[in-house]
Amino acid sequence: MSLRGRDQTKAGRYIQQLDEARCQGKWEAVPDLLRKIKKHAPARNCLVLTAEAEHAIAQASHVGSAVSRPSTAKSTTSSSTSELKKYIPQLLEAIEKERIHVEDEFQAQVCLGWLYWRLEEYHSAISQLPKSVEHEFSQLDGTNKESGEWTRVCALKAAYLKGSSQVKIGASVEALETYESTLPVFTIISAKRNYGLELKIWTELYLTGFCILSSGINKSRTSPVIETETLAAFRGWAAFWDGQASVPSGGRAPFSPVPRRHVWKEYYLVLSDILQHELPFATTSLIPTNTVHSTRIQQRLELQRVEARYESLLLSEVQFPRAEEVNEEVETFVNIATKNWGVLCGNGWNDHDIGEGGAEGVSRGILDILYRAGTKTFHSTPILRHLFKVHLAVADFDLAFKAFDTYMEIVKRGKARVEKTGDPEPGLDDDETVLDTASECIKALCQYGSREGAEKAKDLSHFFEVWLDKHYPLPQDSAHSLENGASAKPIDPNVLTRAWRCIGIGYANWARFTFDGSSRGDIQQQAIKCFRRALHPSYRNSANIETLFALGTVLAERREVPVAIEVVKSGLLPSRKLSTKPSGVQLSHHGGFTKERALIPLWHLMALLLSARHEFVTAARSCEGAFEQFQDPKNLFGDADLGAHYRSEHLQINEKFSPKILGVVDEMNDIEKESVLEVKMTQLALVEIIEGAEVAVNASDELLGLYTRLFGDPLQDESVPTNHGTNAEPPPKSSASTLRSIKGSIFGRSGRPAQKSQTAPALGERSAVSLRPQTTQTIPAPMIQVTSANGRPATQHHHFVKEPPSEKHKPRSGSLSNKKTTRDRSASTGRRSNPASQHRVTTLDGEEYFTPMGDDQHEKHWFHDESTKSEVSESIDNHPSSDHHTSAPDPLPPQSQQMPQKEKSLQPANPDPIKNQDHRLPQVSPHSLSTSPRMRFPKDQERRRRISTLVKVWLLISSFYRRAAMYEDSKGAIEEAQKLVKILDEDITKDLSGKVSLTDSGWGGGKSVSELWGDVHAESGYLALAESLPYQALAQFEAALTEFQDHPSAIVGLSNILLDIYSGDLLPPPSITPLILPPTGPHTTPSSSAIATPVSGTPATQPGSPGTLSSSQASQSAHGPLGISLPGSTKSNIPRSIPPTSEPNKNEPGTALQDRIAARDRAAFLLSTLTKLGKGWNYSEAWFALARAYELQGQQEKAKEVLWWCVELEEGKAVRDWSEIGRGGYVL
Repeated sequence: MSLRGRDQTKAGRYIQQLDEARCQGKWEAVPDLLRKIKKHAPARNCLVLTAEAEHAIAQASHVGSAVSRPSTAKSTTSSSTSELKKYIPQLLEAIEKERIHVEDEFQAQVCLGWLYWRLEEYHSAISQLPKSVEHEFSQLDGTNKESGEWTRVCALKAAYLKGSSQVKIGASVEALETYESTLPVFTIISAKRNYGLELKIWTELYLTGFCILSSGINKSRTSPVIETETLAAFRGWAAFWDGQASVPSGGRAPFSPVPRRHVWKEYYLVLSDILQHELPFATTSLIPTNTVHSTRIQQRLELQRVEARYESLLLSEVQFPRAEEVNEEVETFVNIATKNWGVLCGNGWNDHDIGEGGAEGVSRGILDILYRAGTKTFHSTPILRHLFKVHLAVADFDLAFKAFDTYMEIVKRGKARVEKTGDPEPGLDDDETVLDTASECIKALCQYGSREGAEKAKDLSHFFEVWLDKHYPLPQDSAHSLENGASAKPIDPNVLTRAWRCIGIGYANWARFTFDGSSRGDIQQQAIKCFRRALHPSYRNSANIETLFALGTVLAERREVPVAIEVVKSGLLPSRKLSTKPSGVQLSHHGGFTKERALIPLWHLMALLLSARHEFVTAARSCEGAFEQFQDPKNLFGDADLGAHYRSEHLQINEKFSPKILGVVDEMNDIEKESVLEVKMTQLALVEIIEGAEVAVNASDELLGLYTRLFGDPLQDESVPTNHGTNAEPPPKSSASTLRSIKGSIFGRSGRPAQKSQTAPALGERSAVSLRPQTTQTIPAPMIQVTSANGRPATQHHHFVKEPPSEKHKPRSGSLSNKKTTRDRSASTGRRSNPASQHRVTTLDGEEYFTPMGDDQHEKHWFHDESTKSEVSESIDNHPSSDHHTSAPDPLPPQSQQMPQKEKSLQPANPDPIKNQDHRLPQVSPHSLSTSPRMRFPKDQERRRRISTLVKVWLLISSFYRRAAMYEDSKGAIEEAQKLVKILDEDITKDLSGKVSLTDSGWGGGKSVSELWGDVHAESGYLALAESLPYQALAQFEAALTEFQDHPSAIVGLSNILLDIYSGDLLPPPSITPLILPPTGPHTTPSSSAIATPVSGTPATQPGSPGTLSSSQASQSAHGPLGISLPGSTKSNIPRSIPPTSEPNKNEPGTALQDRIAARDRAAFLLSTLTKLGKGWNYSEAWFALARAYELQGQQEKAKEVLWWCVELEEGKAVRDWSEIGRGGYVL
């Protein structure tokens, strides 16, 4: 080899070593390598000069950062600056002369730009750096050639130097274009996965500058759209650190303007903005893609990864604060994470979108974040507030309220210090946040709690009522100022509305639980005052649906029916634009008909109010309005075509993979579903009054079908799926698939009319047998074709009439069968109603309050001329019994039980309800009826609640059969309910959590198992009374009270029998205990006061004996829900062997006399106690029985007083109790 060849070989080797030394940052080896290159490759002058300048810049940067004393730093900086400036003309000359080695020229350009950037001459740096880094690099690193590693370092260095220089001179948009144009270069370099030290430094600087700049520009834009390049920059940042597993990702990089944690924070903020504002989530080549997962799952996974990295850095780098300090960054992170949790666990996302763990996993994850954040904060009110809300959302009620108690203690102390010193407290929540949190707590206590929760809610309500009156009085009363003179920060009127509404709910709910009957009226009046305050015009929320519902419910309980109707009617008045969806359009993940869903309880309340005024036809229409406001049954119940009995196999296979249109009910939680079911139950109760008990019996499997569509089969722990894009479980095609487990259909017994004779298979079966010809669109629930068109409703409404009617009752003049004024129940059963009759208007007191019509017809048809009033309006305005409803009700109960009330009835703020309506929806999330994520109960508790609801349905059906004199069918329904309660009993016994028991169903659990056993026994008792078996009824009522000592209907039934024994209408039971005991619950033991069932052959079973029903009991068993005689019910004179008397015979044996007196006194004690409880203070049957007890005791004045109170209660009594509107009580 020649000498020249050897020099070229050595030169190539030294140049390679120089490239490696620069890439690894070994600047101390550069001078020796440059000496050798000059010797063996003198033509590479541009390369040598560039390396010398880079070495000088690196040394100057290292020395500048190592000097600590200011004086020394100043002299060193000036000397290094003059040293660096000498390279500028040399590099300019070398760049101009270089024509052979293109990479050397490119490296020299970047070095010169670096030199100007180091000297802070940013304009010169921009002019010397390549105009397009991506274009220049593509010339050096193409398909047929590969650039050196240092050239790749220079490409990213050039992009960062030029972009940061443009930012320094204020050209941010141009800087963003520079960063974006270099993104392909970064993609090519990052794919090689061969990072040297310098490549790591300049890659990190490039990504840091790109991420911070793009995030800042997006924040300043008016448009919320997140550019794809912004996400690409942050994803590049994440991918860069994924390849640096051995290097810590914390701290600050050399020359970096911000710490690494700040970049992760901005990344987290960008992803959070996309999630919270529902912006398009763009996927790029830099994000790990998975074709199996949906876009939403990818979005959730990316957010989770970034959240974990940022939290780890934050908690490792932030120190625990001093007492007077606040870790603002930790609290900011917690606030953002909680907002993200609110979106992920709201109605907009479901478990399928979230992926593994579902909403439960997200909630538990945010709880872990909150507890970890608590280790870096001191008495942080935001963290405690979030702990309360998240624990509440996952039904951890005990932990939630403990967090709230701690939160309130810290807030009270902090507010007291602020009032005393006048200095702001760092980290303390403002008044608006405190009010909002307290409102959530009061609402949760009232909605899910028992008496203890109601008492706590009452105390909170009183505290915040006083606090609001002091600090935030109404504008016309005084200025918004604190007593110490400091101006109070203005509060959002919606928050004040919510606070006053929840305060009123706290008072109203306590009125139901208090034992002090004399104060109940005052508490209710205080609640009304708070509701009126929430509707004050200054808050600009006078048409708030939630407030109007709570106010209307309290007024209804106080029997102020006309005012309650006006209040509810103002909530039902339509907005300017109805939130409707066209038929057949698949619901988005946001859900739909938000306002209509909230109005369902209002429609129900309106129906009950109208029934209290005896306007049963109009009340039935109100029930229909709750369903027809959704325009099309498909909107409410989804697309479930049940019109065909047979489908070929290939059609079924195709249908299995075809997307189903889900209904609004699939978006509802269990509380909303129960509200829908309660409307249907009230509708059937109205049908019983209007058309007769037989018609209600025929329609009972509509109720079962609706239950199945809403809740599925609770015994198999299956529910209607809510995942979008999946097949929704269709509702049953007939009652043959609705929750039957007894052998042989109880609908087909001999006592049933001939219209229905089919059988129903056991629970869980999917029989194709149809009970009747099906329509083409029978969607959610089967509806029985009613053939009994001549129902015989009673012509009078009085609960205490004992005389039998002289002839069969004729149909009510306003009944459906005569005038055909009520539309059929097609909306509630999923049937398509006739379009011609779909927009019928009901007028109440001269105003139309129901018109389910589209937007195009709304403005034209809502208000009509006076001459177009319907005959329903005339029947209301001219009703003979409506005169006494025009004034406030008479004072409440006799002085022996409660104090009279003198308060005035509530009047609307504006007499014109149209002006009272501001046509605005409550300010809630578009995904939900509440501002908080929907509560998710444990699966076991949810299942138990659904089974208890089904028990209620079966017992209602049993009462229909009983009043229709179909006693065998009624027994079958009771057996079904009894089986379900037994399942619950066994389930509770096996529960080891300690949160529930047989007597306590826990937070939000509904009725306890003991109370459900009481319901079953009470219904069995009334069935026995209907069958003239008073001793069996007596045993059942005793069993009910053994299970649940305060059971209202059981106490009334037992007391009536005891009073009959005292008066001589009924012989006392035998003193010797028989061998046959009544069926009771598995844990029931007869009480000492229980009187057992007589064995066969006792006088109680002989016709004409004193053991038959008394006239009062026979009258009671022959009446419907409102005391109206049912069609076809007759009463015969019942012989007695002992004449009825109010005084016992003195010649009777001592034991018999004492037994009769004990029976009377026990009945009086039970009834007196019941009427003081929240469940019995407005129970007219209990008061009437108490009046009878007083009469038998010789207290005539008390008896008269109680009877007048009974009359008043009956005048304002609805077809069902006011508490049946829904599980939420006063809360929507």
